[in-house]
Amino acid sequence: MIIEKLMKQADFTDVEKSIAAYLMKNGFDVKNMSIQSLARATFSSPSTITRFCRKLGLDGYKKFQILFYSEYEVFANQGVVDANYPFSGNDSFEQIVRKLAKLNNETIRKTVSGFDYNQLHRIVQRMSRADMINVFSVGTSATVALEFQQKMLRFGKIVNLTMSSCFLPGYALTATEHTVNLAISQSGENRDVVESLKLLKKNKRYCIGITATPDSSVAKMCQEVILVDIQEQGSYEEKIDTFAVYSAFHFILDCMFSFLYQLDYESNEKETKEKAYFIKESKEQ
Repeated sequence: MIIEKLMKQADFTDVEKSIAAYLMKNGFDVKNMSIQSLARATFSSPSTITRFCRKLGLDGYKKFQILFYSEYEVFANQGVVDANYPFSGNDSFEQIVRKLAKLNNETIRKTVSGFDYNQLHRIVQRMSRADMINVFSVGTSATVALEFQQKMLRFGKIVNLTMSSCFLPGYALTATEHTVNLAISQSGENRDVVESLKLLKKNKRYCIGITATPDSSVAKMCQEVILVDIQEQGSYEEKIDTFAVYSAFHFILDCMFSFLYQLDYESNEKETKEKAYFIKESKEQ
C-alpha cells in the first residue's frame, strides 16, 4: 500500500521524507494538484516527484495521484477520534472538518445505541401531561437546553431555564407533582444542580437525569436516567473544548422535542404555523 510505504519511509532520502510528510498531512489536496503544484509545495521538482512515484512502485504521477487519494480517503476515515483532542496543530482544515464530522457521527451512533425506548415512551408521556418542564443545568448544558426551550415554546410547552444558577433552587421549590424536572450534567456532580435535586427529592418531585456518569449524584437522585457513553473529560485543563458531550445532549433534546411533537402531530403543526403567522404579522405592523 502507498500509505504504508509513506509512513515507513524505508530508504527515503531527506527530500523524499519531506514529500511523504507533506502528503500525509495534506492528502486531500493532492486530488487537485498538478505535479508542478506538488513540487512547489514540497520545495522539490517535477522530476523528483516522478522519481519518488517510481520508488513507490508506480510508473508516473497521474497513477500515483489516483491510487494515493483513494487510499488516503480510507485511511483518514479509520481510527477513533479523541473526544478531548479531536484535531492537532498539524492538521489541515479538511482534516479537522472530517475528524469533527466523524466524532459527531460516532457520538450520535453511541447515544442511539444506548436508548431504552420503553423508558423514552414513559418520559415523553410524562412530559406531555406536565404543567411545565424545569431544566436544571449550568454552562454548556444550559446552552444546549436553550434551543430545546425555544423549540418547545413553539407548540405551547412551557420550559423554565435560566443561565443564572442562583435561580435553580427557586425552580425546584415551585415544582408541582405534575412538573417534569430535567437535570442535565456531564459529571452529574454540579453543585447547583445537585442541591436543586435534593430539594426536589425532599418534595418527592419527578426528575429525569441526562448525564455521562452512571454513579453520579444526578443519576442516583432521578427516577429516570438517560446515560451518554462519552469519553470526554469534564475539565477544560484536559481538553480543547466541549464537542462530543454537547452533540450528545443536543441530540437527546432534539429527540425529546420530536417525540413530543409527534404525539399530536397535526395539532402541533397547526399551532406552530399559527404562532409563526402571528409573529410575522406583529413585525409587519
